[in-house]
Parts: sequence; structure tokens; C-alpha cells
Amino acid sequence: MWNILLMPDWSVSDVVIDENEAYQITATYELAPKACKRCGIPGSLSKRGGRTKKFVDAPVHGRTTFIHVHLTKYTCRECGASFMQPLRGMHHSYRMTKRLVNYIEKQSLLKPIAHVTEDTGVPEKTVGVISKAYHTQLSKKHARDLRAPRHIGLDELKLRDVFRAIFINLDDSWPFEMLPNRTMASIRNFLMRLPNRGDVEAVTMDMRWQYRAAVKRTIPQAAVIVDRWHMVDKVNDAMDEARRRYQRTIHLETTTELKSVNGIFLKRRSELSPSEALDLGGWLANSSKLYAAYESKEALLSIWELHDRATAEAAIDEWRASIPNDPLHVFAAVASAIDNWHDEILNFFDHGRLTNGKTEARNGAIKRVYNYGAGYDFESIRARALFGKRPGRLKDEAEAKDEAWRATKPVCCSCGNPLDEAAQMTGWKAFSGPLMMPPPRFHQDFVCHECLNDEIYDFPSLTSPTSPPIV
Repeated sequence: MWNILLMPDWSVSDVVIDENEAYQITATYELAPKACKRCGIPGSLSKRGGRTKKFVDAPVHGRTTFIHVHLTKYTCRECGASFMQPLRGMHHSYRMTKRLVNYIEKQSLLKPIAHVTEDTGVPEKTVGVISKAYHTQLSKKHARDLRAPRHIGLDELKLRDVFRAIFINLDDSWPFEMLPNRTMASIRNFLMRLPNRGDVEAVTMDMRWQYRAAVKRTIPQAAVIVDRWHMVDKVNDAMDEARRRYQRTIHLETTTELKSVNGIFLKRRSELSPSEALDLGGWLANSSKLYAAYESKEALLSIWELHDRATAEAAIDEWRASIPNDPLHVFAAVASAIDNWHDEILNFFDHGRLTNGKTEARNGAIKRVYNYGAGYDFESIRARALFGKRPGRLKDEAEAKDEAWRATKPVCCSCGNPLDEAAQMTGWKAFSGPLMMPPPRFHQDFVCHECLNDEIYDFPSLTSPTSPPIV
């Protein structure tokens, strides 16, 4: 019979589809062991009966698949040890094939455990154990390979009634870490331990001063950029408040009519349809305050369409001067945000017009994963967020771009590993104390702290008359 298992050295004698639409396959493994497992003496084995065991295989043609294998028992004539026939392709810990374990590991990152159980016929508890072990393995590898990206998106999302900080690589739109909380201490500690944190050029965030303080403390060379969409939300809230204030001054019937078109006040003028523009013009003509609020909204949001920082700074300062310092003014909260985040808003124009849009998109996807698999703990959600499947082409392009960028960064002249200049300087200053001496450098090459601590580099030559000059 044709080998439906597609595994070498196996023969299939029967294939049946049972009442549950699952494959029941009867097969045997044709290779016998050549030596005893205990003493290793070849040619000393004798058959002593056997028994049939059922193993689970990866789904075939979308059907749950079971393999019934007749195992032969062997006894060693030299040492008397007995053992069952070893089976190639079967997992050593679970009664299933190795490819099924691999299938469960991959699918557990993409589907709820209950769905993986339904596909494979493996109990939920076993699927959970396999997936957690795989997540732990991936987390260890991730910790070894982690490097700071050029552009970071920092945000939070609420899972299990707790806000968690999440860090996105804005160059490939994928998260590289999620923390169990969003406290400033946790964020600061993570950034302080982030390898190559000196490579970070910009960090986008919302208007949480804790995020800004943590970034300024740990990666001071990075520009902090306030997400433009948070400013848009604040401006739209101010416009809504202006509409509500006007709404309280008009007749009840007119109020109902105004509520039915309240969305047009939040649209940009260029986005209005002809009929919406006509309606908006009629409402604005009835109130000078409403007209002034809409014009202020349009003027402020138009600043993000400018092309350079100098022009934008002049425009935003002019807009701010037009808003009185009155806490009851509809744009008081917006003016306060501009005062507190002036430089961070303008950094948008110096660093590729970065926003936190990619971060918000990933947050939405992670929340859907969480809602889809009720009961997930934090580590399970983190693993699915960090290691879930993403488009291969986009991943390859992002990795190639990152490798090309990192090739321009300095490396240790002793071990050749990438050098985190920010960490080097911080660590060296802490080591050298009041002298504040820079790390040794030869011919434009630095020596990393690992090589310094392990004494890999030949430092006695530093004082030699023939040693190369320190640059």
C-alpha cells in the first residue's frame, strides 16, 4: 500500500476513516535495532513478542490522524536487558510524531489551544505543556539575539485588567518586547539593559511623562516624538466641546438636527463632500465662536502637513499665541499639551515623520488574540505577540535593511561583536570613577567590556614604547 505517512522505513498496511472523520492508519517500522541499548553489543538481540501502540500524527488532508504501530520487544542475550523497538520519527516524550510536536508548537502561536486540540486530537493539557516549553525556548533565543532597533514605538495595552508596556520596531512594524506592567521603573530597567541602546535614534509615544522620563534617562541620544494622532484626538475633543457649548444655546429642535451632523465638525475641510461642506458652512455662519474653533482646529492640524521643522515651529508658535491663557477656553488642554511637549511635537519633522500608527495597529491585533483565547496568561500573550507569524517577504526585507544598517556600526576590535557605544561609555565611567577616562581605542576600534573584563586584549602593551598611539 502507498505510504501515506511519507516517512522513510515505514510501511502502511491499512488506512481507515472512522466515524469521527479521522484517519486510523496501521503501520510498521521496518528497521530493527542492531545493538543492545544497554551494553551496545551488536548481534546479541532476540525477539520476545511485542504489542500495538497508538500514536498521534499531524493532521492529514485536514483530518485528525492516528497511527497504530506494532512494536517488537527485544532481549539482549549478553546482558539480559529488554527494550521495545525504537521508532524513527516518533517523539521521545510524547506518544506522537516529532512533526506533530513541531506542528503544535507553530500553531499554538497562531490559534487558541482549544482549536489546536480540535485539529490534532491531542488533549488541551498536553498542547499547553508543549506550547509553553516552546515559548520558553523562543524567549531564551529572543533574549540572546535582542538588539535595539533604530526607531521604537512605545505604547501600552490593557490585558487582564492590567496595563502592559509594549515596544515596537517601527522599521518592521513588529513588537520586540512586552512588559508585565507599564511603570516607569520597569520601562527604565528594560531600556537600560537593552543591548545596543546607543543605536536608537527616535522613540514615538503618547503624552505620558513617565515614558519620556524613562527614555531621557536611559537613551538620552534618542529623539522623543509625540504621536501626531494623540494631538489630533485632543484637537477633536476641543472641537466637540465647542460644538456642545453652542448646542446648549440653541432650540431643542435645532439641537437634534445639529447632533445628526456632529461628525462633520471633526472632518478636515479637504475631506468634506460638497453636501457636508454646505451643511458645515451653514452651522459655522450661525456662531462666531463655533467658526473660530473650527478655524483654530484646521490651522493647528495643517501644521503637520508642513515639510520642515523651522516652518512648523513658527506656525505652532503663532497658533499658540492666538490661544488665551484661560483654563475655560475650549483649546486650553491643547495649548497646555503644546507647552509641555513643544520639542517632542516638532521632532516629528526631523525624523522621517514617524508616528505610533504601527504600534496602535499591533496593539489591536494583540487584543484580538487575547479576546479570541480567553484565559491566556501574560507569558502566553507575550509569546504570541512577539513570535507569531508575519509576512515572510516583509520580514526578510526588514532584516536585510537592519543588517545593512548595523554593518555601518562599530564593532569590538578583539571579539568582533557589535559595540553598544552608549553602554560602553556608561559602564566605563562607572568603572573608572573620578578619572572619567574613555575606553581604550586603537586605530578607530573600541574594545568591549566583555573583552576588558575577561582580559582577552593585551593591555600591557598600552604602556609599551612601541604600542600604537591612542587615538
